[in-house]
Amino acid sequence: MLGLTVVLAGCAIDDSGPVRSVWRPADGNSTYSDVVYVTDREPDATAAGGYATRWAGKPSCGTAQTIVPAALVAGEEPKWGYVAKSNPTGCTVGKARLGGAIALIEAQAKARHCRSVLLFVHGFHNGFDGGVLRAAQIAHDAQTGCAVAAFSWSAEINVDRYVSDLEHSDYAQPLLAEFLRELAESHLRVTVLAHSLGSRLTLMTLSGLGQDREPPPQGFIDELVLAAADVGIDPKNNDFDKLMAGAAPFAKRTTIYVSAYDTVLEISRREHGGVPRLGVGTNLAFKADDNTHVVDIIDASTAKADRLDHSYYSMSREAVADMTEVLNGVPVETRLKAANGGSATLACGAKCAPNYRLKTDGSPRFVTRLILNLLPIVPLIK
Repeated sequence: MLGLTVVLAGCAIDDSGPVRSVWRPADGNSTYSDVVYVTDREPDATAAGGYATRWAGKPSCGTAQTIVPAALVAGEEPKWGYVAKSNPTGCTVGKARLGGAIALIEAQAKARHCRSVLLFVHGFHNGFDGGVLRAAQIAHDAQTGCAVAAFSWSAEINVDRYVSDLEHSDYAQPLLAEFLRELAESHLRVTVLAHSLGSRLTLMTLSGLGQDREPPPQGFIDELVLAAADVGIDPKNNDFDKLMAGAAPFAKRTTIYVSAYDTVLEISRREHGGVPRLGVGTNLAFKADDNTHVVDIIDASTAKADRLDHSYYSMSREAVADMTEVLNGVPVETRLKAANGGSATLACGAKCAPNYRLKTDGSPRFVTRLILNLLPIVPLIK
């Protein structure tokens, strides 16, 4: 019990930190990039990145200047990413509530001679700086090469504030809906990566857009990626099936990364009365009503990760390598085979489509297994 307390006490930090690349260039230099942001957090000059954990009830927009260090080498002093400066701008332009942010994204795309944007939606216990840093890291490591944006809702940075984060993610839904609608109207190629509670928020928002009087065009999202998704999959009342059915028309393909050793989702399961979570389901299936939408499930249980095995999607080289292919629209059939001198990123286990296994050399860490074994005797979070 004492050991578990010590381990979890160290998790009263941003879920995404420390952020650094999984790759290391020959010169070992950090990556500098601007991330366009939309947030419902209160501005706060004393907070990292300029925004607090408090909910503002209105949007703020701008760009965050990020510095993401390269992967460490043995013996090197640890380095962590940080936001050098945030540059706020007006959100509203004419009738477009988030036109200011869209203009920044379009300017980035034009400067980089492309017409696409990667949007990152962060999850549980994640500060503003952590969200935009993770967006920058993924965009760099997955070589997206175009505009990058982050939607930052008012999550806190303490693992024992799960219920508060859950509530605040619900508050963010109307703003994310407007952001997605305006991205659809921009005619950019849109890819969306959502993590943890951000996956729940994203699915709820897309499903809700389908019920609008004038929904966005179908298929406006090329690739929808859900990592460690905190969504219920109770066999008797499957929230994922219903939310995915509503969201499916807007995405051409959905890829879901899961891990059987995700400790944060074990905490969530207990908070939800024992209802299992999507992000730990390694034997799942979904078929849209029109039989056209593709949902691939990638088991990343052996990927390297943080102590709680919740951020493996961005901290494992193998996971990032596969996600690079996903964001570029590469089908699973190709990722199962070595091509162009490279290595396959996926393998089939006992069963294959729609379930695949991430090819790794790792195994679940001792600390993670210890926490999972001790959690059942720890009182529920208050």
